[in-house]
Amino acid sequence: MGSRSTRLGREIVLRDKVPERVFIEKTGDREIHYFYWRLDLYKPFDYEPVTLLDGFLCSRYHWKGLVLWTEPVVRDKPLMTFALGVHTPLVYSRKWQFWLVYCLPELTLSERFRLGFYSTMFNALLSGVIKLPSDKVFHGYMDKAVEGEVPEEYRFRPKEWIFLIIVGSLPEKLPSPVSDRLRECG
Repeated sequence: MGSRSTRLGREIVLRDKVPERVFIEKTGDREIHYFYWRLDLYKPFDYEPVTLLDGFLCSRYHWKGLVLWTEPVVRDKPLMTFALGVHTPLVYSRKWQFWLVYCLPELTLSERFRLGFYSTMFNALLSGVIKLPSDKVFHGYMDKAVEGEVPEEYRFRPKEWIFLIIVGSLPEKLPSPVSDRLRECG
C-alpha cells in the first residue's frame, strides 16, 4: 500500500527544472517531497525524494544511497537541479567535498561492484553543477503538488541506506537517522 500525499506543505528547495508532479508525504513532523516524472532515461515512474533530516537537506541516489547536502547554496531556500534524463536531485553547494561511507560487511559482491559505478556516475553528475550560472532562474514547486499515492516500492526510507554520500563539509553532528544507521554497522 502506498502513502497518501497531500497538496499542503512548505517548499524545501527551489528548482530550475520542472517535474510533472510533486507528491508531499507527511510522516510525523517530517515532509518528504517526491518529484515525479512518468519516464526517465531507462525506466517508467520516476519518484525522486527530497527531505530535511535534522536541518540537513537529503535526497536518495540509486534507491539505496542517502545523499546528505551539508552546504547548499541558498537563495531563501537551497537551490537544486535534476540530472538530465535520470532526474537525480543535485544541489548546488558552497563546498565540493565528497564523502562516501558504507558498511563493507553488509554489501553483497554485486553491491560492492555497483557502488564503484554509482560513485563514478555521481561524480560525473556533480561536475555539471559545480559552478552555478549567475543568470540561472529557480522557482518553487507547490503549483505541481498533487494529492495521490506514492507507491510503496518508491517510498524513501532514510534509515535503510546501504551507502551514504555527504557533499560539503563533514558535519560535527550527523542527523539522527544517519548516526543511528552508522551505529548498526558491524
